[in-house]
Amino acid sequence: MIHILGIGLRGVDSVTLGEMRILSKCERIYFETYTSVSPAEVVSEISSITSKHIFPLGREDMENPAELLMEARDHDVCIIVTGDPLSATTHNQLRLDAISAGVAVNVVENASILTALPGKVGLLPYRMGPPVSLPFLTERFSPRSVLDKLGRNRQMGFHTIILLDLKDNRTMYPEEAFSYLKQLEERHGIGVVKNDSTFVVASRVSQAGENLSYGTFEKLSKISWKTSPSSLIFPADLTEKESEFMGLFCTKLE
Repeated sequence: MIHILGIGLRGVDSVTLGEMRILSKCERIYFETYTSVSPAEVVSEISSITSKHIFPLGREDMENPAELLMEARDHDVCIIVTGDPLSATTHNQLRLDAISAGVAVNVVENASILTALPGKVGLLPYRMGPPVSLPFLTERFSPRSVLDKLGRNRQMGFHTIILLDLKDNRTMYPEEAFSYLKQLEERHGIGVVKNDSTFVVASRVSQAGENLSYGTFEKLSKISWKTSPSSLIFPADLTEKESEFMGLFCTKLE
């Protein structure tokens, strides 16, 4: 059997008792490093608690899981996932592959950035639109779709969580994200992201050193954040309550 365990956003502190029981009985434990990043100490802490070695599981392992599924035919195999395992297509694809191969799957849900962040900053969850992923840009790769999706959500009155791409075991820094958004606007000229557009920067959510700040694109893009993991929010017009909440729960940078 494959157990896919979401450990939320707080590392060891958000591992449930049920998950600890599963970890204690599993013969092989992997920590998935493809879809998210966690503090470096999380793996060592879980290893210390369970007295078991934890193996890394990268992109190639997740996209080509034949060996993993073979192992899970005769043993209890656990995959630890930061956040919630049902929030990423990657993990649902693994579920599909396992079921197709006749391997039983057990999934344990937990909090993810998509479920925790709106309330953290004071936005109403039912006003959240589809999230947008912002990739690292290159000269040949500069997708207009990022701006199209931001504009579509805002036009419908929806806030947008912008998920920042991963590289070298960290997320894109906020200042890199703002630079890429500026490049996209300069190249495609959509007019969605403007200097006076409001953005929220959320770094190390639910971890030590958490930072929730908001301000204009012009102001936030000039700051050297160097923080990971980080996400952005591109809000639509705020309700009166959302404006009050955000003013209390976040730091306004002017």
